[in-house]
Amino acid sequence: MVSARIARWRQERAFKSLASSDQALLHAYAAADWPDPATPAREAPFLALDFELDGLRKDAHLLQAGWVPFTGRGIAMAGAQSIDIRSYAQLDDEAVTIHGIGEQRAAQGEPVAKVIAALIEAMAGRVMVAHAAGIEKSSLQRMTQKLFGEPIPIRQVCTLSLERRINPNCIGPEAYRLASCRKRYGLPEYQAHDALTDAIAAAELFQAQLTRLSSATTLGDLEHG
Repeated sequence: MVSARIARWRQERAFKSLASSDQALLHAYAAADWPDPATPAREAPFLALDFELDGLRKDAHLLQAGWVPFTGRGIAMAGAQSIDIRSYAQLDDEAVTIHGIGEQRAAQGEPVAKVIAALIEAMAGRVMVAHAAGIEKSSLQRMTQKLFGEPIPIRQVCTLSLERRINPNCIGPEAYRLASCRKRYGLPEYQAHDALTDAIAAAELFQAQLTRLSSATTLGDLEHG
């Protein structure tokens, strides 16, 4: 509990610092109408996010971003976005086999600055949800550090961590993968490794997880700094 309070305090400081940014996009992000941690989790605004990357290295290239706004009660498909991100790099063959984004397709994507700007605008006032959310968080912060000179603070819920909390005794290397978690709730099987599909899959999983939690569960009970 102490570590959670410290993480929240640090996050609040980061938002206050960002509010004084001379970059209009970052200032608007910090100044957005963010939900109070005491907000019932089912009522809070979220943004499910997924990146497809060229491997899991710290400097892996972002190749695709997919996101969709939602709450515990519904998914706003009108706000869904799927955007290929431009890259001229020589891509990792194994990663290309998984997500299907080769060098020719990557070269035709949108500039990363444009994609990240659109994502920050969409995320303002919403808590990010992702499966193994640390990957999305670190990737986004790495890019904002590169583009704007500072990593933006990100409020997040990780469906993988939450699943370990709800079902702590699952065994096997595949037990907590996104598809395996969805199967436990009777959710349909989707083809993985498309950013928007995986974002929607994470949103649906989180909605299902909420049904296993008390109606008194708050946003602050689920957030990770």
